[in-house]
Amino acid sequence: MLNALRRVLGHRVSVGELIVIALVLGTPYLIVGVIWSSIHTDHLARMSGIDLVVSFLGAIVSWPVLLVADVCMT
Repeated sequence: MLNALRRVLGHRVSVGELIVIALVLGTPYLIVGVIWSSIHTDHLARMSGIDLVVSFLGAIVSWPVLLVADVCMT
């Protein structure tokens, strides 16, 4: 078991491959986050300016937590 883990962790990966992995995993995450944040905008009505932008971006990034915890970011 440990030898298999060492073999997997010892595999060399290029920077280009890491960028592709980040895009493949990050794009759906961000798409779902934008959809989630666009649907759940109740708390944004009372905000303006930089508070609005930061709260909306925070909701995009933290949508899995908001989905499970069912809290409103204020």
